[in-house]
Amino acid sequence: MADLSQRDYEHMLDMAVAVLESRTPESMWHLVGQEILEVLHATTTIFVDLHWREKTGHSEGWAPEWVGRTPLAELVGRRMRQQHPLFRYTASGERRPATVDEVCDRMDWLRSDCYHEAYEIYGTTRQMALPLPATGEVIRGFIMGRPGKDFTRRETALAARLQPLLRSVDIHVREMRRLRRIDEGAGEQADPEQKARGLGITPRELTVLNVLAEGLTAAAIARRLGISVRTVHAHLDRLYRKLGTRDRLSTVLLAEDLGLTRSNGA
Repeated sequence: MADLSQRDYEHMLDMAVAVLESRTPESMWHLVGQEILEVLHATTTIFVDLHWREKTGHSEGWAPEWVGRTPLAELVGRRMRQQHPLFRYTASGERRPATVDEVCDRMDWLRSDCYHEAYEIYGTTRQMALPLPATGEVIRGFIMGRPGKDFTRRETALAARLQPLLRSVDIHVREMRRLRRIDEGAGEQADPEQKARGLGITPRELTVLNVLAEGLTAAAIARRLGISVRTVHAHLDRLYRKLGTRDRLSTVLLAEDLGLTRSNGA
């Protein structure tokens, strides 16, 4: 695998920090997309979640917000109907980052409707897929594009290094959405995130706190959030300091009293 630079790792750290500081799941993939534009020297980045056989699905985030003059949903739907080679590649179960040239004949790509429309709308001639874990024929991940030279071996290696981070982001986004649904079902009440901010508790620490309140062990929390047990303990240590508690039980009880946790009975 190609060697990565210090700046490559700095970009990955910047991406992680940006996501963990975000308080809304809707903005996270946009933040990630913007970082990917810079890290992989792309001009377009689209995040998709699609079912290949049924030709259904949606995009959860993207950068830039509009790709050329075409609304994203319309663009993604057309790519599905056109049998985009990177969509076919990902739907087959492949998870390694790959460029169009790696998965199909170059001349076939140049003659395709996908290529001509991409070039005419926003000048893209090269594309790469960065898949995320999915089941069956689900296409889930990023499709990057740019004009000029193809994505290099170093850039595909960097994309592969990004995959574990993006998988954790994916889990984090889903968990935040789950907790939000619990909040919405609980009716009108004080915003736990606002209370957490007042105590200096970060969004990620608040997520860990709410999962802790479900009675999960550190190992189970780690599995739920896609992080290491060591990272869970680090979050718990910071929560103990900020709340002035010394163990999990007192932390959960205080958090409930302060309105920091969601009611799972909603």
